[in-house]
Amino acid sequence: MLIFRWAIILTIFILSYFTGFAAYTGTLWKVWGETLGGDRYAVMFWSGLAYLLILGPLFALICILVKSKLKHPALGLLFYPLFCSLSFIVPTAFIFLFNGGGSLLSAEAQLFYSFFAASGLTFGLGYGIISIIWRPKPPMQNESLEHVQ
Repeated sequence: MLIFRWAIILTIFILSYFTGFAAYTGTLWKVWGETLGGDRYAVMFWSGLAYLLILGPLFALICILVKSKLKHPALGLLFYPLFCSLSFIVPTAFIFLFNGGGSLLSAEAQLFYSFFAASGLTFGLGYGIISIIWRPKPPMQNESLEHVQ
């Protein structure tokens, strides 16, 4: 069952990447009326690199911290997407750092913000759903007392 759960998390991770990519291209089209054209592979390379090196560990850390603080698992449906999507600035700064800097308020940065915020929202929501489905069930009181006596 543990392998199946990790497979589901990996699927959500991949799905959230492509959701972010769709948000990037959608923002590019809706706001500027442009398409990626020849930049598609560069965007996929740099966003994929930032996603694997920065967001993967960051999403895991966020989910672990939120899970340790939650009193009720259903609150995860609010807090996992919220905090995962708010981490959008970190991978964007990573991309800009390795490409010669630039303004984090530029039009290009806004595209990456939409990418990573949508990815975080998707991953957080997916993780929240599987956390509710596979939460550990407390032992029943009557069963545990019967075995002791």
